[in-house]
Amino acid sequence: MTCIWNRNNTLQVSDAVDELCPDRAVLAEDEVISGYTANFRVEAPCARISHLSVAWEIPDTSDQDEFSFFYHPPSELISKAYATLIKELEWDRFTFFYEDDGSFIRLQEVINSWPYNNERIQFEKLEPDGDNRKTFKNVFGVLRISYHLIDCDVNNIQKYMKEIVSVNNSTQYQSFILTALDSYLIKLDDISQLRANVSTLHLTKSNEPIWRDFGIDTAEMPVLIETALTADALNHFEKAIRTMRQENMMEYVDPPEICFAENKAAYKEKAWIHGEALKEVLLQTTFRGTTGNITFDENGKRTNFTLYYSKLDKESQFVHVGTWDSKTDSFLTINNAVTDRSKAITSDSVVRVAMKVGMPYFDVEEANGTIVQKGYAVDLIDAIFKHIRQQKGYGDIKHEIYKTNANSAGNPIAGTKKWDGLIGEVLELNAEMAISDITITSERSAVVEFSMPFMSLGISMLVRERDPQQPDMFSFIKPLALDVWLYLATAYIIVSFVLLICARMSQGDWVNPHPCNQHPENLQNIWSLYNCMWLTVGAIMTQGCDILPRAAGSRWVTGMWWFFALIVTASYTANMSTFLSNSRRDNEIKDVKELSEQNEVSYGVLINGSTYNFFENSNDSVYQKIWTVMKSAKPTVFTNNNDEGRDRVVRSKGNYVFFMESTAIEYYMQRNCDLKMVGSKLDSKDYGIALHKNSPYKRLVDNAILALQETGDLLSLKKKWWESDIKEGNCEKSTNEAEDNGSLQMKNTSGIFLVLGFGGILGFFVAIIDFLLHARQISVKEKVTFKEALLSEWRASLDPRVLHKPAAPPRSAPPSVSPSPRRERSQSRAVSVLRAATSFINFDEIY
Repeated sequence: MTCIWNRNNTLQVSDAVDELCPDRAVLAEDEVISGYTANFRVEAPCARISHLSVAWEIPDTSDQDEFSFFYHPPSELISKAYATLIKELEWDRFTFFYEDDGSFIRLQEVINSWPYNNERIQFEKLEPDGDNRKTFKNVFGVLRISYHLIDCDVNNIQKYMKEIVSVNNSTQYQSFILTALDSYLIKLDDISQLRANVSTLHLTKSNEPIWRDFGIDTAEMPVLIETALTADALNHFEKAIRTMRQENMMEYVDPPEICFAENKAAYKEKAWIHGEALKEVLLQTTFRGTTGNITFDENGKRTNFTLYYSKLDKESQFVHVGTWDSKTDSFLTINNAVTDRSKAITSDSVVRVAMKVGMPYFDVEEANGTIVQKGYAVDLIDAIFKHIRQQKGYGDIKHEIYKTNANSAGNPIAGTKKWDGLIGEVLELNAEMAISDITITSERSAVVEFSMPFMSLGISMLVRERDPQQPDMFSFIKPLALDVWLYLATAYIIVSFVLLICARMSQGDWVNPHPCNQHPENLQNIWSLYNCMWLTVGAIMTQGCDILPRAAGSRWVTGMWWFFALIVTASYTANMSTFLSNSRRDNEIKDVKELSEQNEVSYGVLINGSTYNFFENSNDSVYQKIWTVMKSAKPTVFTNNNDEGRDRVVRSKGNYVFFMESTAIEYYMQRNCDLKMVGSKLDSKDYGIALHKNSPYKRLVDNAILALQETGDLLSLKKKWWESDIKEGNCEKSTNEAEDNGSLQMKNTSGIFLVLGFGGILGFFVAIIDFLLHARQISVKEKVTFKEALLSEWRASLDPRVLHKPAAPPRSAPPSVSPSPRRERSQSRAVSVLRAATSFINFDEIY
């Protein structure tokens, strides 16, 4: 026999039962729904009398009831279904709203199965009779969580939803799962502001034919889960009784007078003889009820059942879209036509797009009293929505661009969970999307959703071209320092005098001028100052000399000079080669490693930008060194925006390097010829459009960007806004500089030609002076006029066909009148000085 008690303990469950149980149980919950008992609990088991439960039971107590049958699915399986649903929806974090601590038991599998490496679950308690708007505002506005699980009484759902829309006017970016199995019966169409995704699981369907057989209009009076479970319990019990009667398994015997006993043995003696048989028949009896397949395991718990998966559609009605099977723990989608409510775009939708001022992306100008918005981002967003409007069903969608006061793409605000910049505009729901030079990073992707990239880039170095150096015509002097040249000249003079003295003192350098005469009256020494200087200069020029010393002392001095000349000449040649190689090579920094190894050029980045975070979080030793130097630099090397960094590079004249995105460097290079990009890209990153999580526009924007990329429109837009005919800086490149292929240029060697020309002219004048002095000597010696001697020597010396000339020129006129005594005295003094100089230098003894 089976006892099902109601409020008055008078409910007879089946015609097969002739007599009610005596007072052996008390009700735990006695709510009556649609004429049936909602729930009850036997406090002490009757002796082998089956207990049918139609409400959720605590697992710890339900396992103790040996003769209990639980028609409500066990909480561990229901919880497992919701855990699978969360996984199917790809939630990365969510809020767990609950009313009482029983939620942690009913949904224990949801908590236990949550991955440990995901963000922790945010638990928030709701007050059914209180005001929960502060709680919702904190979750939506401060914590910025978009996914939520609500475990509450079904009658409180509308109250909570109204509180949600009162604090959040953009619920289209929120998603909810309602765990109450009757949630699909709730009418939410009167909450017009609610545009969130709402999902739920349920065990029954409102349009089951059995209810029409009972005369119940489900449209007027929805059938709750307890009613359906009670009906299934009664039908199941009736089928079991009929089976026992048909198989003659049951001869009615009154149950014992009392279900309580002092010990187990006494309990067995008084046990109802049909209790065990009825239990076995109930376990074996299966049928299809209003809550699905009615089957039990050996512990009397429901198995092999199906949960229906429903979602709120555009008309705020729950629509069946799939099923969950308890045997496979998997969802089967049967209706793909129902899209998320948050992705439902109405015909009057106006999409707000946030932008920040900064060329080439966005700027605002006023022309003839009209505000004009221009820039790459403006053209790109117009092209995207033009493509979207060409799609079926989106022809009336509109967009508007508004200028923000933001000066950055967006960074977390220290000490809070808020963001500034364009990311903050999106999170504060001031705009549906934001576009500018927003780098896609993991930190930003955690709070917003990005479209597919519309531009790829990397970090590089912006530097200024150094001012072109003026051509140095005396660059051949650069291999040796000025003091070396001075010491070399001094050494040349000193050694020449030392050689002169040594040659004069050494008897080996005094030779017989006439070798045939064995007894000469005079010895000759060829080492005049002129010849000494000629020997030393020939050695250092590596040309040698046709006269050499004979004495040991003079030869030792000459050998040391030759050794000195060898070292100096070799050093000059080596330094000249190195100097020419370095002069052809650009002395500026080539890559980031060279930059980190020097301390003359400073470098910086945009503060709190993606490049700033790149160096701060990098594990590379070179980048860590650069970050350490930048962090400790005084004054600071960080800038507030890219334009400030560019201006600092221009002013530094090559002594400041600014790390920034390569696209921005390309833009600046097109407008200032003094700027250039140095080195390879340090990383690879992308720009994307920032949208809300679960934004209905993401798929449309992605498709539009892909279409623009395939047609080449993205490249055309970049060329339009990056290339410019208006340039600053030194843009004129000389022809010689452009054609310089590394060879030695005339501008660097012209000094050699000047030295050659100066020396040639100087030698020419020396020759003229020598010629005039020689003509003067002849005029005095031959007692002819200076003009006659000059003309005679001119004709004899400058005729290239004549190889010989007379020792004395022919006289063409009688001797001139003798000069006056005064003139003779002046000439005698001049001749004496000249002879003294000639005797010292010995011009005539050149070998």
